[in-house]
Amino acid sequence: MTFDRTIREKGGKRGHLVYFEDHVVKNDNWDYVYGEYLYEIMNHGEVFTGRNGETRAAFGCSTRVDLRLGFPLTRLRKLPWKNVVRELLFDLGKVTNVQALGPAKHFWDFLADENGELGASAYCRQWRRWPSSAPAIEVANETLITSGEIDQISAVIEKLILEPNTRQGTVITHNPTAVKPGCPPCHIAMHFSPAIGGWLDVMVPARSNDMVVGFPLDIARYSLILKTVAAMTGKTARFVYMPSANSHIYQNCYDTVDEMLGRDLQPECQARLVRTPSSIDDLTIDDYELSDYDPHAAIKIAVN
Repeated sequence: MTFDRTIREKGGKRGHLVYFEDHVVKNDNWDYVYGEYLYEIMNHGEVFTGRNGETRAAFGCSTRVDLRLGFPLTRLRKLPWKNVVRELLFDLGKVTNVQALGPAKHFWDFLADENGELGASAYCRQWRRWPSSAPAIEVANETLITSGEIDQISAVIEKLILEPNTRQGTVITHNPTAVKPGCPPCHIAMHFSPAIGGWLDVMVPARSNDMVVGFPLDIARYSLILKTVAAMTGKTARFVYMPSANSHIYQNCYDTVDEMLGRDLQPECQARLVRTPSSIDDLTIDDYELSDYDPHAAIKIAVN
C-alpha cells in the first residue's frame, strides 16, 4: 500500500474520510482510509503504558464511512462475517449472557462473570434495557419517564417514524450508575440524524478504539445498525461518523499492522438487509447478506 502524506482538501460530499489533527485523508476505498489511520498511529502516535502494556495512540481522530460507496468490512485481513452479525444481534437484543453470542462469545468471555453474565458491559443492557429510575428521586421541573426499563432503540425508531426530521434520535450507552463493569462501553452513544433527500446518518462517539481488533468489527456493526434503522424508518443509510477520543494499537499488534499495510487494496464489498423486520426483535442472522467480499488471508490476533 502506498501512502501520500500530503494534506488533503475535504472537497465534495462523497467518500470515506479520516480527520487527523493537521490533515484530512479522503478516498473511495475504505481500506485506504483505514490504512492511513493505522499508519498515522504507528508513525506519529504517542507511546503509553496502560493496563495491557504498551500502546501507540492518537487523540481526537475522526472517521466517516460513506455507505453509498461500499461496506466498511476491511479486506486487509479476513473478518468473520457471521460473527459480526451475531454480535450485532446480541447488541440489539435483550439478553446479557455471552451464551447468546454463540460462536462469537469468545470475544466477550473474559469480561463475563462465572455464570457468563456481562451485565453493564453488554451494549444491549443500555440500548434495550436501560435501568429504571428509583422512585421519588425527581428534582424540580423534572418528571421520570417511566419506572421500568427503557428500550432506547425502539423509542428512537418510533421517533424517527413519527417525526422524520427529528434531532432527538439519541441512544445513550455510557451509564455512570453502572459501577465497575467488566469493561465500560467503548462507545458512549449513537445519534441518528435525518438528512434532506431521505438519508439517515449516525454518529458514534468513542472513548476508546482498539484499531486492530475492535474498530474493524465495530465500524461494520454500526454500519449494519444504520442500515437496519434506516430500513425500518423508510430512509436510506448514508454516513457513519465515529469521532474517537483515544485510538490505539497494542504492542502485540504492531507486526500485524505492518503486515496489513504491506497488502494490496481490494475493491469495496457490499452488505444489505434483505428483509425489513416489523420490529428489532424479529431480526435473524439470515436477514443480512454480504457480497463481493474478497479479503486477504485472516491473521490470528489476541483480544486485549
